[in-house]
Amino acid sequence: MTTVPPTAIETAEAVRSGARSASETADSALARIADLDRSLHAFTTVLRADARGAAARVDAMTVDSRAALPLAGVPIAVMSTVTLENPVIRPLIEAGAVPVGITAAPELCTWGMTDSDAHGVTRNPRDITLTPGGSSGGSAAAVASGMVPLAVGDDGMGSLRIPAAACGLVTIKPGAGVVPTDLPPSNWGGLAESGPLATTVADTALALSLMAGRPGLAEVGGAPEGLRVGVSTTSPIRLGTDIVPVREPWKRAAREAADLLRADGLVVVDSSLPAPRDPVLYLARWTSAVARAAEHANLPLSAMERRTRHHALLGRTVFRRGGAGDGDTRWNRAADALRVEVEKAMDAEGVDVWLTPAVADLPPEATDWHRRSWGRSLWASMRFSPFTPLANVLGWPAMSVPCGDTRTHAGRALPTSVQLIGRPGSEAELLALAAVLERGAPWQRTA
Repeated sequence: MTTVPPTAIETAEAVRSGARSASETADSALARIADLDRSLHAFTTVLRADARGAAARVDAMTVDSRAALPLAGVPIAVMSTVTLENPVIRPLIEAGAVPVGITAAPELCTWGMTDSDAHGVTRNPRDITLTPGGSSGGSAAAVASGMVPLAVGDDGMGSLRIPAAACGLVTIKPGAGVVPTDLPPSNWGGLAESGPLATTVADTALALSLMAGRPGLAEVGGAPEGLRVGVSTTSPIRLGTDIVPVREPWKRAAREAADLLRADGLVVVDSSLPAPRDPVLYLARWTSAVARAAEHANLPLSAMERRTRHHALLGRTVFRRGGAGDGDTRWNRAADALRVEVEKAMDAEGVDVWLTPAVADLPPEATDWHRRSWGRSLWASMRFSPFTPLANVLGWPAMSVPCGDTRTHAGRALPTSVQLIGRPGSEAELLALAAVLERGAPWQRTA
């Protein structure tokens, strides 16, 4: 029988109570990484010395000091874009977390699949023939495999929610400015936010509360009375027809989630989520964000993978400087117009939160996408994840939560997932709704 790894909260309680030392916990995590990561390639760097040093500091504390640590001895994985000195990570370490490794991401966090020349192909613990998604794919694979109970990543166009959905995890992309970060304003055009990946809503809420410096977020309450949820399963990328179809298992997941919320006493209505009037808004934001990230990293076009080079060049020459006038101004206006359309639709329906499928299909295969053309990587990312960019363009909080399941082509069980999107400041409400889904349809936490 396979033992389900403990959650972050359970791990911290064991260390605080003295049932297990932080050093034992760190060594166990490092052993799991040594065993499992040979096939998954989730980590680019294993921080053995840092992990053992951080664990030893926790063990050296007085009983009272250790009892005050919310994440006492909890092993965490950190995405390669986030340093240990980042204000995103610092409060987790101060709360007792033990960083055990740096996780893989695609070049410049561009793609919905995690692979690169530098670090190879990262694989999905639910089915190793599939990608764990991207760009926080290494972090998701580390959590879904049970190597760590908690990881941190960034989300620029869905880069937390995509891998969470691919691997059957819980995540939240907080609203703009909720979690302090050292990402410069120019990086990803203000689209990116940092957040946690975990196997439970409670772990996600605890990590977010620490990262945001808002302790109240850790206490997940019931959904507020009178909260109304709008359900949309229509593809948000369309030109008179659905360019990106939504497959039935993920439509079914949204319907099942809607039924669970209704059973909890919430009002749930069918309502079509508005799509951008300008059909290339998402592409413009995506490509220009990558161009900015390349400039910030001082990465010349000549040094990039072919697919990323084309993506950044398109963002730099077409959507930022090309066309009529100031490209940034045009797309800012288009984003503002989309925000108005979404708010009008919510007001007309009396909707507080949108519920959609998290993704539209199975994850793409785990392969060397970095050796393939720009068009193939673009289409693989788009057809898998048409729902996630909206929250980034709006700057609103959004979650991915497992609900239901399906089968991969290899016959493996894969949780399906739904997305919850709320207005600015609704992180607590989204967590409460996610908890309703978790109680009503518990998922297999790890592969």
